[in-house]
Amino acid sequence: MELPGALYRSYEKRLARQVRATGKVPRHIGVILDGNRRWARTLGESPSHGHRRGADKITEVLGWSAETGVEVVTLWMLSTDNLQRDESELASLLAIIVDAVETLAADGRWRLQHVGDASLLPAESAQRIAAACERTAGNGVLHVNVAVGYGGCLLYNT
Repeated sequence: MELPGALYRSYEKRLARQVRATGKVPRHIGVILDGNRRWARTLGESPSHGHRRGADKITEVLGWSAETGVEVVTLWMLSTDNLQRDESELASLLAIIVDAVETLAADGRWRLQHVGDASLLPAESAQRIAAACERTAGNGVLHVNVAVGYGGCLLYNT
């Protein structure tokens, strides 16, 4: 058995027991999708491999959230600082993010809303994210904020 997988399953069971025991469920949780590039490098893999593996976990996290009664999840996916990455890595990362958002929309269980400045994104990426979010307007009880093109300074200045 893979040790990290066993540890995650053990943690999931422990967390589920705590939620059941206390009955306390947060209304809103935030998930910062960070560390995927570093994780991939420790395995000798490309940053895009790490980003894709991180994106693959999103549906699982949203499933847990919905099952436990969380009402809102914010996925912090791409900050304005990340927009300064080298062009090839940014293009790959944006493609993964757009694919992830479209996959979440196609799932049909979540209501997606883009948070951030779409004008900072390539036009096609911004349009695809907006279209995916629009398709989910009447979906589910779990509201998912998709934060792409966000930043503290940006929010402060607007």
